Amino acid sequence: MPFNALRQRQASPSRVPVESPLAFAPADLLIDIASFLETRLDVLNFCLTSSHVFSNVSAVLYESVVLESVDQCRLTLRMLSRRIDIARHVRKLVIRPQVRHVGYFTPADSSTASAAVRNIASAKCLDALVSFQWDADELPFYDDMWFALRIGCPQLRSVGTSLGLCLPKMNSHLFDFQDLSEFSLYLKHGFYEGQVNLLLDEDHSIFKKFWDMLINRCPNLEGLTVEGYSNVPIDLRFLVEGRWPRLRKLVLGDVCVDWFPRTLNSGEKRPFVTFLEAHPELETLSMSRCAIQPVHFNTLDIDALSRVTHFSGTHQQLHALQHVHRSIKSVVFRDPVETRDVSAPTVASLLRELTSLESLKISFMLHSMYDSGHLLRSLIQSCPTLRHLELTCAHKPSFQLDSFAKTIRGFPKLRSLHLTIVKYPGDETILSGAIRIAQSNPRLQKFSLTFIPPVYPVPLPFSVPYRPFPFSFIPVHATGLFEVSCDQHGLPLSMSAVERSTFVWPWGLGVSYRAKKYCKDLRPPGCPALRRTGVRGFLSLLFERSSAGEEIRMILFCAFLAFLAGCGVLCNGANNHNRSTLSTTKLIEELLVA
Repeated sequence: MPFNALRQRQASPSRVPVESPLAFAPADLLIDIASFLETRLDVLNFCLTSSHVFSNVSAVLYESVVLESVDQCRLTLRMLSRRIDIARHVRKLVIRPQVRHVGYFTPADSSTASAAVRNIASAKCLDALVSFQWDADELPFYDDMWFALRIGCPQLRSVGTSLGLCLPKMNSHLFDFQDLSEFSLYLKHGFYEGQVNLLLDEDHSIFKKFWDMLINRCPNLEGLTVEGYSNVPIDLRFLVEGRWPRLRKLVLGDVCVDWFPRTLNSGEKRPFVTFLEAHPELETLSMSRCAIQPVHFNTLDIDALSRVTHFSGTHQQLHALQHVHRSIKSVVFRDPVETRDVSAPTVASLLRELTSLESLKISFMLHSMYDSGHLLRSLIQSCPTLRHLELTCAHKPSFQLDSFAKTIRGFPKLRSLHLTIVKYPGDETILSGAIRIAQSNPRLQKFSLTFIPPVYPVPLPFSVPYRPFPFSFIPVHATGLFEVSCDQHGLPLSMSAVERSTFVWPWGLGVSYRAKKYCKDLRPPGCPALRRTGVRGFLSLLFERSSAGEEIRMILFCAFLAFLAGCGVLCNGANNHNRSTLSTTKLIEELLVA
C-alpha cells in the first residue's frame, strides 16, 4: 500500500475498504446488531467501524441523550443543531446542567443551558423528540424554552421539570402544553424550605395551574410523577380530582393527597381510595408514607389495582394490599426497615406472599452487628424467584463478603445485584470481594459493591449528607461496578470493573474523587489458555502458586545446590593441583641449590 494511502487511512479510521462486509450490510441488520449490545460504549465503538454503520446505527446511539453538565449542553446541542441528520434520531432528551456533588447552581449556568435548548428547539432540529426532562435545583432561566419546545417539537408528549425556591409565573409557558401522555414534577429541597411563605394563599396556588393543564387539557395522561423528599409534606389534594382512563403509572413522593378534615359518613371512602378505584389500568404504583395510611386500604374494592405489577412504598402499605400480592413482580421499599422495630423474618414473611416477585430493593438500618445473622437467609427462603436484588445494610457492619458470596448461591435466578454495606472490620477490599462474588456466582451478569462508613444514612434520595470523620484518610465512600463475562460452559472468564472512591480531607480542606477502570482475569492459574511461552512463561510458572510452581521451584533449588557442589569440586581440584605444583617446584629448587 502506498504511503499516502496508508496515512489517509490512519487519519480517518472510520473508512473501510469497499470489500468489507459492513459496507454492504443492510440497515435493518445493523440496527438489530446494535440493539443487542449491552452498553452505549459498545454501540459507539460499533458506530465508529465505518461511516455506513454510523449513518444507520446512529438512530440507536442518539435515541436517548443525557447531558450532565453545562458544557455538555452547550457543545452537544450545538453539534446537534449542525448535524440535523443526527438530531432527527433524538427521541429523549434529559438536561442536568448541575454537576453532581456541587451544592450550588448559578443563574449563569441555568441561562446557558436553557438558551442552548431554546435555540435547538426553535430551529426545529428535534422533530422526533418525544420526551424532555429538566433536572436541576431550579427552573430554567429562560421560560420561553418551554414555548420553543412546544412549537418546535410537534411529537413531544412527555415533559418533566423540577421546582426549587423560585416558582414559575402564572403566565409561564410551562402551563401551555396540551395532550401530554406523561408529566413529571420533581420538588427540590429549596421548594420545601420555602413552601410556608410561597403557598399560604391556596386560592392562587401555582399548583392549580398544573392541575388545570393536566386535568382539563391532558385527558390521555398515562404517567404522572410528583416526586419529592421532605419531613413536611406538601398538600396536593387537587390531584385526586383528576380522572385519566389511560393512567398506568403513578408516582407520589412526600406529598399529601388525602387531606380530609371531616369525618367520613357510613359507606364513604377516602378521596385517594376513590381515585385509585377510578383508574383500573394502573400498573406502577409508587407512594410515600404521607400519601395514605395503610388502614385506609381496607375499604378498597377487591377488583381495584388488579394490574399493578410494580409497587413502591412502605412494608405496612404493601401488607394492607393483600389482594394484589400475587401479581406484583417488583417491590421497592422507600423507607428503610429498622431492625429495632421490625425484624427481618417479619419482612420475609411478607415477601413470601409475593409469589411472582422478580425485583426487590430494600434497605435495613441495623441496630447492632448481630441483626444481620438470619437476614440474608430469610430473604433467600422468601424470594426464590428473585432476579434483581438491591440490598442496603447501613449503620453497622453486617456480614463478610466471603460468607455473602457463598450464601447468595441460594438465589438460583439472580442476574443483577447491588450491595451497599458497612465494611466488616478486617474484611477484604472491593476487588477481592468482587472476585469472590463473581467466582461463586458466575450467573451474575452485573453487580455493584459499595462500602459506606459505620454511621451513614441509607443511600436513598431523602437522606441527608453524611458527616465523615474529621481525621479520615481512608475512603469514606467506595463503589465498584462489575460486569462478568463467561464462556460457553457458563464459567467466568473475565471481569471488567469501574471503581470510584471519595476522600474527605481533614480540617475542611475539601473532597477528592478517584476513579479507575480495569479488567481482571477470573480463570484459574492452571488454565492452559493462560500459559505463556518463552521467558515470560517460565517466570510466571516459577512464581505460580500451584503444585507445578512448587515443583519447578524445587527443581531449580536442587539444580542450584548441584551447581554449588560442582563449583566446590572444581575449586578443591584446582587447589590440590596448585599445591602439588608448588611442592614440585620447591623440590626442584632445593635440588638445584644442593
